[in-house]
Amino acid sequence: MNELELKRHLLSCPGDTIQEQIDFIGMSQAELAKRMGRSVQKLNELIKGKASLTADTALKLEYVLDIPVSFWLELEAKYQSELLEIEKMEIFAQNKEWLKGFPLSFLQKIGVISSSVSEANLVEELLKFFRVASPNEWENIYKDSCLAFKIASQFTKEAKAISTWLRLGELQAANIELHDFDQKLLTEAMPKFQEICYHNDDNWLEQLQSTCASAGIALVYTPSIPKAPIYGASRWIKNKKTPLIQLTDRGKDYNSFWFSFYHELAHIRLHKKSESFVSSTSKIVQDKTKEKEADDFAIKQLFPNDKQKEVEKMSPYTPASIMQLGEKMSIHPSIIVSQLQREKKVAYNNVDFNKLKVRVEFNNLVLT
Repeated sequence: MNELELKRHLLSCPGDTIQEQIDFIGMSQAELAKRMGRSVQKLNELIKGKASLTADTALKLEYVLDIPVSFWLELEAKYQSELLEIEKMEIFAQNKEWLKGFPLSFLQKIGVISSSVSEANLVEELLKFFRVASPNEWENIYKDSCLAFKIASQFTKEAKAISTWLRLGELQAANIELHDFDQKLLTEAMPKFQEICYHNDDNWLEQLQSTCASAGIALVYTPSIPKAPIYGASRWIKNKKTPLIQLTDRGKDYNSFWFSFYHELAHIRLHKKSESFVSSTSKIVQDKTKEKEADDFAIKQLFPNDKQKEVEKMSPYTPASIMQLGEKMSIHPSIIVSQLQREKKVAYNNVDFNKLKVRVEFNNLVLT
């Protein structure tokens, strides 16, 4: 007999105690019903646990059976609590299949869910993690084509991992102190973003996050997780009052990171609060026009056309010439090298040029 079966077997409703008491004093259900002013049918439903024991019924039982109201109300509360626990266990047991596809090991590693061996407990913890009442609500929020992130189930097998990554970003954002969002403050912050990008100080990630916060934007760094082919995401949270930019370190060098940042920033600056955007290798439903607008904005901020032309004039390239060019244009050499490699003007396997590139990794995921 497993735990659920044992709880069902031991469950006792207040009606059991009522029956024991009238059997003890030699009273029938019909007589008790008459003395209480209730129909036999209603009393029988109470005794069988089909009806709840109310305060009014508890008072009548006190008069007839000389057992205090408090006893009956406590008995009913205990029964309802045990019944609810059994119902929860039944629901969780029925939804164990839902667990498949979620990165449970990763969530256990970072302490979001426990290392419980009970699948029923894992279902409960996962529902609390997503703040949904059941797997059906999770489906409605994360997989229906008309809602939030539009992770179309017919196109991707990674919806559960992607939804996990997105939810982690929301939890991270809850720990950031933000100014109220202000487009003017964001415009004023744009030169600061470029300064941070160029100087690449040891704490540049913190500088960037702080600068975004001062404009009212929650910027979070969420490490890549298994089966979630995400580069970045942007959406408005907290009743559409707070813009959230969420970035991953999946395969990122410095150039890719900043492109993703500016791409998601464009969605915040240019597009509606009601829209959510996810940049991914997976087939997530997207607005191609708005994605192109975001790409164009990112390119303009990261490596504008006039500076691209200036770089083209410097061919042939050497690490030293790229360093000089970067200083002259206030563009970090890592970005110049990456751009030249994308255009096949510098080999990806050139060790000397690759030494100028910066690798981006998020080592810590802080949720509390």
